[in-house]
Amino acid sequence: MKVDIERYLMSVEKPAQYLGNEINSFHKDLEKVKARMCLFFPDIYEVGMSNLGIRLLYSIMNQVEGFYLERGFAPMDDMENLMRENRIPMFSLETKTELKEFDVIGFSLSYEMCYPNLLNALELAGIPLRTEDRTEEHPLIMAGGTCMMNPAPMEKFLDFFMIGDGEENMPKLAQILVENAGKTKAEKLEAIKDIEGIYIPKFHKGVRKIKRAIVKDMDSIPSYSEQLVPYMQIVHDRATVEIQRGCTRGCRFCQAGYLYRPVRERSVEKNMELIENMLYNTGYSEISLSSLSSSDYTGISNLIERLQDRYSDENLSISLPSLRMNKYSVDVAVNISGGKRTGFTFAPEAGSQKMRDIINKGVDEAQIIETAEEAVKAGWDNLKFYFMIGLPYETDEDVLAIYELVKKVLYICRKIRKRVNITASVSNFVPKPHTPFQWHEQMNIEETQRKQSLLREAFRGLKGATLRMHPPKKSYLEGFLSRGDERTADLIELAFKKGAKLDDYRDNFDIWQEAIKELKIEEKEYLGARDLDCQFAWNVIEIGVSEEFLKRELKKSEERALTVDCRDKCSACGMRKYIKECGFLTLDKK
Repeated sequence: MKVDIERYLMSVEKPAQYLGNEINSFHKDLEKVKARMCLFFPDIYEVGMSNLGIRLLYSIMNQVEGFYLERGFAPMDDMENLMRENRIPMFSLETKTELKEFDVIGFSLSYEMCYPNLLNALELAGIPLRTEDRTEEHPLIMAGGTCMMNPAPMEKFLDFFMIGDGEENMPKLAQILVENAGKTKAEKLEAIKDIEGIYIPKFHKGVRKIKRAIVKDMDSIPSYSEQLVPYMQIVHDRATVEIQRGCTRGCRFCQAGYLYRPVRERSVEKNMELIENMLYNTGYSEISLSSLSSSDYTGISNLIERLQDRYSDENLSISLPSLRMNKYSVDVAVNISGGKRTGFTFAPEAGSQKMRDIINKGVDEAQIIETAEEAVKAGWDNLKFYFMIGLPYETDEDVLAIYELVKKVLYICRKIRKRVNITASVSNFVPKPHTPFQWHEQMNIEETQRKQSLLREAFRGLKGATLRMHPPKKSYLEGFLSRGDERTADLIELAFKKGAKLDDYRDNFDIWQEAIKELKIEEKEYLGARDLDCQFAWNVIEIGVSEEFLKRELKKSEERALTVDCRDKCSACGMRKYIKECGFLTLDKK
């Protein structure tokens, strides 16, 4: 049934987010559609529409004949209040269809604090939260995204999971749903159970591990050049192309660096073709060349040169979201900036060399200072540094080294340009599954606040420097959810029922604390250190990197020993057992 939402749109903020019908959106004849899925991003529209995965899957899955993929996003407070007051069920964007009428609802989960938003969407749709309470009249509920590399906290709510890359397997899922239209949910689950990366707890749990789905050839990914173009401003309002996938650096804190191995580069020719079609189909004048480390892309100079030649008369703006700390990155930034010098971002991650070695960052103070100097000489006045506190083996001296490094860089750079300003953005380390630090404890709120106070006091009076710190409460809760187990589902559900949702926009910490206390959950069970021989809840997932390798990296972090870049030497992480071409999927080695 179509939901009548139009008469309420003038009563809410940013009504464009509920309209649909954007440029390049799909409109299919429902009489010819055999299977339908709603891809739901459990956050507000302007955040969800900035997610490349949403745009990509929307484009390629709708190319499957007989299948229709629609979208859904979390409503803002004003719209949700209207929906609850007027008993309006949660709906899809394209056809305003009630969610409960779809064959499948698929959630994209890349941030743990969005878990209650998923439950909120189900409740608004009139769908029971737990799988055991749902019947044949309800849709299948699934999820994918980096958070699902630990599926345990959400298993009680989801029928199945998509683990890993989805570009090849999600269209397979769509095709099988079309072929099995009209069959029972059990029959559909049986039909998809052998798709690579599909995890169905009722079939697979305790029976076999699930290997992460991996796209080997970036050039083989179907085109997603007809990206959606919103009618309102979103967080990242530009065309985006993923020029490569994975990172070879091996930073020990970085979950994405392990989850997206091996490094796979799309050819310069394919990137050019995709970008040209994307700009033509969207009308954007800015392109983001996205990856975990864009300046490491083998063909980056060639790609930028060709883009500048192709669009020399069209004022194309090129952005690189991630650059390494070296002079070459500055040269690349100069080439794409076109005279604009808005801000230059670095990620030293730690202030002391000891800590940078522990996390295998692979840069020293001289490189950091040289990169900052070159950026300032090239015309940048505003520098932004990303740091973390709470890393393993950290002391107060290491925390204060953040201040010392910023002060030193500021002093040196202001000799070149007096207007230089530095923003130090400090986050709180959360040990993540499938990383060498998954066995480490996470600092509690009191320790986080104490270390933040040290920095706040140190930075006081340092002219030209701004200190920004991530809220301790959010990091604390993220730690509970990221390394959670099946019992964590009870916490998520209870916190939601007590009012927790949209945690990025409001302080729900007291609600979560109340739920933790009510369930008698001990902090150390989830934030404490783990034994090396413990069985993690996420061991059901095989990402390709072996546990033996992660343990070796953990030991090397304790010894402050570095692991070389994968491009220079294989460190036997285990990926070659799954992808024999690992190490030979970059342009210089193909």
